[in-house]
Amino acid sequence: MKVNGIKCKNQTEAVLQYLKGGKYLDQTTATKLFGTQRLGAIVYDLRHNIGYNVEKVDCKGRNKFGNPVNFCKYYLPVQNG
Repeated sequence: MKVNGIKCKNQTEAVLQYLKGGKYLDQTTATKLFGTQRLGAIVYDLRHNIGYNVEKVDCKGRNKFGNPVNFCKYYLPVQNG
């Protein structure tokens, strides 16, 4: 699969390239784009095993039944340099 014009070998690489593109990623979007059901595990791997500073924003919304839900969106902060 290609993300931001870069060929990715696996879901972890795809998520990383997506985040490097300056975008926010939540579980629903990750499932639709990359087929991953374990975005939290991929983010853990990016943080602890690969060394990226992936951050999150806590969000509130409503599910398809109108009930309130909490979820988060992950992103890579912009590097100042």
